[in-house]
Amino acid sequence: MKIRKFPQAKLLYAIRGYMHEIVSNLISKKCEGLWWDFKQKFHNDLYDLLHDIICLSNVIHEGERYLIFGISDELDVIGLKSEDKTYTQADILDFLRQQPFAENKAPNINLKFIKYQNKDIAIFTIENERVKPYFLTKEIKLRGRFLRAGTVYSRVKDTNTPKDSCANPRDIEAMWRERFDLDLSASKRFSFILEDTENWNYNGNNGAFYTLDPDFTIEIGDTECEGGQYWWQNCFFEKPIKYNYMLKFKNTIMHEVPVVHFQNENLCIPFPDIEFVTHPEKLDGLNASFYCDLFYFQKGTLQYSLLLHLRKLETDTPSFSTPITSQIKPPIIELPFYIVNGEQELKDLEISFLNIYKEFVQKQDEIVKGSVYQGGVDDRWQLERVFAEWAFEMLSKSRL
Repeated sequence: MKIRKFPQAKLLYAIRGYMHEIVSNLISKKCEGLWWDFKQKFHNDLYDLLHDIICLSNVIHEGERYLIFGISDELDVIGLKSEDKTYTQADILDFLRQQPFAENKAPNINLKFIKYQNKDIAIFTIENERVKPYFLTKEIKLRGRFLRAGTVYSRVKDTNTPKDSCANPRDIEAMWRERFDLDLSASKRFSFILEDTENWNYNGNNGAFYTLDPDFTIEIGDTECEGGQYWWQNCFFEKPIKYNYMLKFKNTIMHEVPVVHFQNENLCIPFPDIEFVTHPEKLDGLNASFYCDLFYFQKGTLQYSLLLHLRKLETDTPSFSTPITSQIKPPIIELPFYIVNGEQELKDLEISFLNIYKEFVQKQDEIVKGSVYQGGVDDRWQLERVFAEWAFEMLSKSRL
């Protein structure tokens, strides 16, 4: 089978286009702002970068925050020079893990290098997470500079809180209100109170209420179907049943979330999100003989919060890792679903998934022989299971 390369190029182009659009939009504002900042080059050391990260992470803004390197004070695109000091994402992640963040919660970051106006620039993204305020539990000193323990740093318009000062009390109050979901509507609060599983009281039948606020309730619907159209609903000794979790506030349905339940395995999860990478009818030049579907949960979504809720119900020491398996007995079923932090990580994973699909097509017979179906697959579902499990193993190794 001849494999054409343009689908991968198309995905890479989409990601670059997304990054280019971010940079263009921010430069067009002709200023720095509350949740974005420009730097001519990288900081001389990571401790100065740490101050910027904390300040940007603590601003009240519904969305990602950006540090863009290779832009002058006059907002000209000058690019990063080869002699400039640069850091990799691994450098920064390792540094952040070593810092004394309260509750060991460091900001979630992503670093990308791209070409923009034929120059090399870097886009440093900080995910928006509702765990503000970020602050340190120990003072950090370096060459006469310091970041103080217990101090909340942030930004006012385009200016960071000075290292020897503290954020505005009104801003700090807003951070804590966000931390405890006091700024949310009832509909949006569900995503967060679901994760407080120990304060939910189940009646042993088909419902539960939140003990800290009994206006929040869960009603479990009747079984809608058994099995389904995806391989993991048909390839195991047990077909899962599907029903809905109806999340209510004052008896009004706020959300209706489908779940699947392997009863014999005592394994219950929300129906995952799906990225349809390629399929037999898709005119992308790959000539796919089976469906290449990426099943995932994205942090910060209602489905992910319900996943955490259901995992905590199963055991006092839940596993939030993948593959997803039953937790109270040796697992028979393993679901190679992915957990991603945000949109950019999902885009990166989609590219990797497409590449691994191409490799699988070339080695399909050999991989099938080494799978649970040693005698060969009988239908598309079995082939999709072999691919999904093999792809998960390969991508997991590449992430180590």
